[in-house]
Amino acid sequence: MLGKLLKYELKASGRTFIPLYIAIIVVAILNGIFMKIDIFQIQGIGILVLTSLFMALGVLTIVVTIQRFRKNLLGDEGYLMFTLPVSTSSLILSKCITALIYAVLSFIVAVVTFSVLMFFSASGIEFAEILDFFNNVFKLGFENFLDIFLLLLTMLISYTSFILLLYTAISMGQLPRFNKHRNVSAFVSFIIINMIISTVGNTIERFLPRENTNMIYHLYQSSHFMFAILGSIILLVILFVATKYILDRNLNLE
Repeated sequence: MLGKLLKYELKASGRTFIPLYIAIIVVAILNGIFMKIDIFQIQGIGILVLTSLFMALGVLTIVVTIQRFRKNLLGDEGYLMFTLPVSTSSLILSKCITALIYAVLSFIVAVVTFSVLMFFSASGIEFAEILDFFNNVFKLGFENFLDIFLLLLTMLISYTSFILLLYTAISMGQLPRFNKHRNVSAFVSFIIINMIISTVGNTIERFLPRENTNMIYHLYQSSHFMFAILGSIILLVILFVATKYILDRNLNLE
């Protein structure tokens, strides 16, 4: 059933993201072409449009994450969603995984856009030099594969925690006691939870032994970094359980 929920969520969110992805790539290609033929006035407009599209993408990524959770589970649609033969965990996971997928796709679109602009601006550079550049990049990536993997894993866990933090705050905002001020309560809850997380993190960090950074050449050699990953995973689980608990025990639909 989780697969069906994911399929539905991907389609629903895709109506917003896919056209924006296409628009960004098309504008990037057009801007690259204008760079080739040295039409500077249109280049300026193209860069402005591209920048605006990326800003819109960043804002929409967060807005859609909030809206799909709030309207689909805590709004009128919630009456239907919570009658489906699926667990609350599956409903939360479908929203979270979809948000992650489109965040990754947004990153890929950004990389593709940058690559397109680099390709068109690489006038006078021979093909052999381009191959040599990518060969060095892949070689460096292979030599530091574990570091890159840990860095990407940390980014993924951190963004997942951010999504679940939004879900927890929104869920707290719909508690019966906050019925008249849901949006304000959700915002205040977000700030308070962030402050608690920051305070706990800083307190724990004080008790960790100091590291000799001169002896650390890889991320996995840093006990602080590995502890941070563990802490992020624990935080992720706590936020997920908190959101599930509120939706299971204190569901208050609009």
